[in-house]
Amino acid sequence: MPQAEAAKTVADEARSASAERTTPRWRWPSPGRVLVHVVLILGALAMVGPLIWMVLTSLKTPADAEAFFDTPRQLGAILESLWPDPLTWENYEAVFTERPMLRYFLNSAIYTVLRMIPGLLFCSLAGYVFAKMEFPGRNWIFAGIIVTMMIPFQIKMLTLYEMMVQFGWVDTYWGVVVVGLMEPFGIFLFRQTIKDIPDDLLDAARIDGCGPFRTYWSVILPLIRPTLAAYSIFLFMWAWSDFLWPLIVLNTEVLKPIEVGILSFSDINNPEYVKMMAAATVAVAPIILFFLIMQRQFIQGVTMTGLKG
Repeated sequence: MPQAEAAKTVADEARSASAERTTPRWRWPSPGRVLVHVVLILGALAMVGPLIWMVLTSLKTPADAEAFFDTPRQLGAILESLWPDPLTWENYEAVFTERPMLRYFLNSAIYTVLRMIPGLLFCSLAGYVFAKMEFPGRNWIFAGIIVTMMIPFQIKMLTLYEMMVQFGWVDTYWGVVVVGLMEPFGIFLFRQTIKDIPDDLLDAARIDGCGPFRTYWSVILPLIRPTLAAYSIFLFMWAWSDFLWPLIVLNTEVLKPIEVGILSFSDINNPEYVKMMAAATVAVAPIILFFLIMQRQFIQGVTMTGLKG
């Protein structure tokens, strides 16, 4: 019995020592780590703050919204005046009754779908060509495409508008959609991803009798699904929130997307701030929802690219 008790005591001490080794001890974080978290929190507040202000303003009466700008510049007063009192939903009702908001919403959805699906196909196909096919001048052509990423859209705007006039696409769906079908960033993103796919897989597909397009469709696309999901978020955001180009190329009210439709609330003589904020909240909601659904694939897709040369 004494030997059994001694063995039990030794076993208990061993388990206790093992628990101490495996249980992490809490320690004060280093100053550098605290600084990093403070900077990240401030950055998050700077990005989310305007969105929160937009939503809260959309729930105010016009008088309360104007009173916010007359509030003394003190933190307590600002926070108190930031919250809507009373809480009203009349602005959202007015947005859909005073303007053809549902039509704007439908137009934005049409433009987004017509840009997303061909954009994913064309950019991924171009990325496959530049990553896995050999032809004269390949690197020079790809470098030229990358250079176009540095040219602001405002510089290309006049030339694009002249092209739309010659094609007869001004004030049409095609005039809005065709400009965003091929993005240099999309070609770059897919080229970086496809470049890391082993050539042995492509050789095996050729041995099985697959041509270039069949290899792309049956081998490449299934392997780059995370990048497709990531780029779809970019395309959705760019197409849905596009404002300047539709404003230039569209004249008919029934063809305008929601971002241009919001402009109708910004009369210079009588700007309707609360209704504008309500319309902006409605406009940004699909982007947030789409990102929340695709965020895991987005992070995985961006990580897969490696962003290597």
